[in-house]
Amino acid sequence: MYYQSGDGAQGAQLKSILVRMGVRIKNVGPDAVGQTVGFLLGRKGFDARENPEAPALAEPMLVMDGFTDKRLEILLREMKKNGVSVPYKAIVTETNLGWLFHQLYNELAAEHEAMQGAK
Repeated sequence: MYYQSGDGAQGAQLKSILVRMGVRIKNVGPDAVGQTVGFLLGRKGFDARENPEAPALAEPMLVMDGFTDKRLEILLREMKKNGVSVPYKAIVTETNLGWLFHQLYNELAAEHEAMQGAK
């Protein structure tokens, strides 16, 4: 799943990389960030939320589902080679399936900030 605020060349470049890798892309728009990760992926047991109000997200986020370590390594290498930077990236887990998309974003943002402060 890919969330991008506004239009951007990096988003198009990332999608090009994913298409070449044979990865299906689910775009997540601002109107969907109040839904659970499980619902957005179409998993059983996750229903749509009524009136899913959520904050606007400032940065792009890539949420990967079903990636092997090797495939993830290839994706990250291709992103680096093509100058594509997505600050917030996550792998789908049993734990975060039930999180709201914007909650996952907030968790990644907090981790990113903590790591930047540790440098």
